[in-house]
Amino acid sequence: MRAAVIVPLTVVVLAAAAAGVWAVTALGSAGGPECRVPGDPTAAAGSVPDVELTAAQLQNASTIAAVGLSRGLPERAVVIALATAYQESSLRNRPDGDRDSVGLFQQRPSQGWGTAAEIIDPVYSAGRFYDALVEVEDWDTGALTVVAQAVQYSGFPEAYAQWEPQATTLARQFTGAAPLGPSCRDDAAAPTAAVPDRPVVPGAEAAGTAAADLLADAAAERGPLTVLEVSADGRTVTVSADVPVGVDPGGVTAGASDTATATARSLAAWAVAHAVGAPVVEVVAAGQGWTDAEWSDRPGPDVPAVRLTVG
Repeated sequence: MRAAVIVPLTVVVLAAAAAGVWAVTALGSAGGPECRVPGDPTAAAGSVPDVELTAAQLQNASTIAAVGLSRGLPERAVVIALATAYQESSLRNRPDGDRDSVGLFQQRPSQGWGTAAEIIDPVYSAGRFYDALVEVEDWDTGALTVVAQAVQYSGFPEAYAQWEPQATTLARQFTGAAPLGPSCRDDAAAPTAAVPDRPVVPGAEAAGTAAADLLADAAAERGPLTVLEVSADGRTVTVSADVPVGVDPGGVTAGASDTATATARSLAAWAVAHAVGAPVVEVVAAGQGWTDAEWSDRPGPDVPAVRLTVG
């Protein structure tokens, strides 16, 4: 197991201003939520709100979304998974729960979800949730409460509905449907859960340990990566996801340019969500860059590539 690395970061909220100008507002270091994800002010009132989370919750949300994307599943699947995890565990990877329930989805070893050691791995538990979800008839068109209940068998099925707006905000961010904007306070508490050892990503052998570990975690969650370039010092890597957003087993479901942009944004948002607890100092993708605790317009690699730099 790799120990968690704690790196204090001042992260900011990036909001889209008129005429395509990006406005930046610092969260600061005292009081308030640890992290915030901006909603969509043009959506119906309350349907895509700003979301406030701890750094650990934000990282768990990014993992749930990444696992769904790695399977070629659409945004709706991610919304259902996130709303379910909100209700079951408050997006916390709990080692305990009702009877023998554990993990983000409070899955029970006694009901065949796997061993407790397996379920406590967010990548495994999210994967098992999606396995069950796609077996539900009309899961992609049915009411969230009905679909989630068919997977979870909860005693309070209607409770899932209250989290659909928050889940929609997070899903839009981590599937790349919205401009990049997740943010955390500089004193946010880094997740302390041990990270399982992950296989080295092919092509990352020349990267330094921190960069190689980051890519290994990304590949375990988001799916295979293609390493396009590694800097001479091993700190900066340029990669692209091998499973593009908007492509499913049935073929392309979005325009080529939209697919490339969403793919880049999804991987970049994942990296920023993992920056509290990993030595990430710069993320550049789809014309936006995050560094020195700020998002801004910035030229970078051609989409869908993402450039990541560690300290």
